[in-house]
Amino acid sequence: MEKKLSLFDLTSIGVGTVIGAGVFSMMGYGIAYTGRGITIALFLAMLLVVLQSIRYPILASVFELDGGMYAIDSLTSPTVILGFSAANDVFFKLGTQSVTVISLAMYLEILFPGLQPYRKLVAVVVLTLTFVCVLVGTKFAARVQNVMCVMMYLALALFVVYGFTHMDPAAYAEEPMLINGVPGLMMAAALMSYTCNGFQYVISMGKAAKNPKRDLPLGFFLAALIAAGLYALIGFAATHAFSYADTAGANLGDLAKLMMPHGLYMFFLVGGAIFALGTSLVGGLSASYRPLMASAKDGWLPAFFGKTTKKGTPYVLAFLYVVGIVPVLLGLDLDDLVTMQLVPLGIVIALTNVCALNTPERFAKEWKESGIKLPVTIYRVLLILAIAASAILVTYCFISNDFKVAVTIITICLFLYGFLRSKFGHIEIAAKKEYIESKSV
Repeated sequence: MEKKLSLFDLTSIGVGTVIGAGVFSMMGYGIAYTGRGITIALFLAMLLVVLQSIRYPILASVFELDGGMYAIDSLTSPTVILGFSAANDVFFKLGTQSVTVISLAMYLEILFPGLQPYRKLVAVVVLTLTFVCVLVGTKFAARVQNVMCVMMYLALALFVVYGFTHMDPAAYAEEPMLINGVPGLMMAAALMSYTCNGFQYVISMGKAAKNPKRDLPLGFFLAALIAAGLYALIGFAATHAFSYADTAGANLGDLAKLMMPHGLYMFFLVGGAIFALGTSLVGGLSASYRPLMASAKDGWLPAFFGKTTKKGTPYVLAFLYVVGIVPVLLGLDLDDLVTMQLVPLGIVIALTNVCALNTPERFAKEWKESGIKLPVTIYRVLLILAIAASAILVTYCFISNDFKVAVTIITICLFLYGFLRSKFGHIEIAAKKEYIESKSV
C-alpha cells in the first residue's frame, strides 16, 4: 500500500471517527448523572480512554504492521486473550448498531411525535432498511458521506453558538456544578467514554501513513485532544442555558428546540442528528461485516461467517441483522445498553495491557529501534495507569447498569468462547510471521 497519509490526514480521520452519532445519542444521559459537570466528565472520559489505549501509539512506533490494533495485540497477547477480544468485537459491533438504531428512532419521534408509541417497530424498520441499503450497494451513500459530515459539523457549530448566546447563569444559580457529586461525575465519565472512542483507529492506518512511526502516535494524541475540546464546547453549550431539570436526559435535539429558530432547529434535527446517525448506521454496518469475515478466515469465528451466497451476499449479514434486533425488542435503555458493552470491552483492554508489559524484553531489537525513545520504566508506569483506567471505567459502568447479572453472564460467555476457540480452533496469526520474539519470557 502506498504511503500517502500525512499527519493532518491521520488527525482528521481520528477526529472524524470520534465526533458523530455518539454525541447525539448519549450526551443527555451524561448530563443526567452530573449536570454542568458534563464538561469535566468529558475531559475525564477522554483522559481515561487515552490511558486505556496508550500502548498503541507507543507500540505503533515499535512495530510497522498492517492490521493496526489487532495486529499489535496479536504480537503481545496470548491466543486466549485474542479470542476473548474477537468475541467481544462481535458483541460490541452488535451493541453499537443497536444504540444507533434506537437513537435514530428517538430522533424520528421528535420529528414525527405520532411515532412515539411505536419506537420498537420504527427501530426494526430502520434497521431493516439499513441492511437493504448495504445489500443493494452503498456507493451513493459513500458519495454523499462528506456532504453529510459537513452538515453535521455545521449543525453542531450552530448548537454551540446558540448555547453560548443563550447562556443564563440565573437558570442554574442554585445548582452545584456536580449535581450528583463525585459519584455522578464518575458515572458520567464512564458512560461518556463510549462517545470518546474512535481516535485510536488512526493506529489502523499502519503502512498507509507516510511516516507511521512518527505520525501515528502524533495523530492519536492530536485527534484525542481536538475531539475532547469540541466535546467540551458542546457539553458547556448544552448545560449553561437552562436548568438541570430541562437538560437532564434530554438529547441535543430537545435542547436545540429550546434555543434555535424553527428553521435552524429543523436543519439541526435532520441535517445534524438524523443524517449523522443514519450515515453512521449504514457506514458502520458496511465497515463491520468485512472485519468479521476476515476474523472468520483467521479462525476466530465460525467458517460460516466468512462465506457468501452465490450472488456474493455475506452470510454474516443475516447474523448481524437477527442478533441486532434483540436489544431493540428487549426495550433496553441506551445507557444500560452502552454500559453493557463497555464492561467486557474494559476487561479486554485491561488484559491486553497486562500482556503488553513485557514487550521491551520480548521484542528487544524492535524496541531498541523504536521511533519513540521511551524508558522501559515509564512505559510500564503508563501501562499500569492504563490498567487502572480500565478498572475505573469497568467498575462505574457495572455499578450504573441495571442488568448486572446479564452483564456478568455475557462477559463470562465471551471469555469462554475465546478460550474454547483458542484451544480447539485453527488459529493462524499473520503478524507473528513478521516479527519473532527475541527470547522466551
